[in-house]
Amino acid sequence: MRLIILLLLAILLSACAITSQPPPSVSNWQQHVQQLSGLNQWTLEGKLGYRDNKDGGSAWVSWNQQQKNFDVSLNGPFGVGATRIIGSEHYAQLQRSGHDNITANSPTALTEYLFGWQWPVAELQFWVRGIPAPTTTSTISHNPDGTLAKLEQSNWVLQFSNYKKQDEWILPGKIKGQNGDYRFTLVVKNWQPVKIPQ
Repeated sequence: MRLIILLLLAILLSACAITSQPPPSVSNWQQHVQQLSGLNQWTLEGKLGYRDNKDGGSAWVSWNQQQKNFDVSLNGPFGVGATRIIGSEHYAQLQRSGHDNITANSPTALTEYLFGWQWPVAELQFWVRGIPAPTTTSTISHNPDGTLAKLEQSNWVLQFSNYKKQDEWILPGKIKGQNGDYRFTLVVKNWQPVKIPQ
C-alpha cells in the first residue's frame, strides 16, 4: 500500500512539473534577435494604458503588421468610434470617426496629436517582439531564461514580462515604458504571428 502511495505521489509531482514549466530558455541572444527580426507579419490585440503628468487613459489596441506596413486601431478614448493609424515607414494617416483624415511623415507625429506626446510606434514594432529597435543604440538586461527584461532606448526605459511561446517564437505579454513624465503599459491579450512559408 505504501509503495502505491509513493508511486501516485511521484506521478502527481511529475505532472505538476510538466504543467508549470516556463517558456524555453533563450540560449543565444543574437540568434533570438535575428529570428524575431524576421517576424514581420503579425496581429496583436491588447490593452494600452497611458499617462502623463496631467492626464491618462486606456484603449483597446488591435495592431496588424505586414512587412513595413501597419494598421493600428485604438478603441476607447478620443471620442466615439475607433481611432486608426495606418501607414508605412515614411507615411502615416490618422483616421477618426467624424473628423478629417490627418497625414504625417511618421506615426509618432500623429500620436503626439492624439496624446499630446509622442508614442514611439516605429520602435514599438520591435519592442512588442521583445527586442530592441536596430536604428538606435540601446542598453539591455536579460531575464534568467535569456529573454529581454529591461531596455533603455530612444529616451525610454522599458520592462518586459509575461513571456509566452507562440509557435516557434517567445514573445512578451506585458511591456511597461517610461520617458520622463510619460508612461504606457501594453498588456497583450492575443498574439498571432504569421509564419512565412520558406
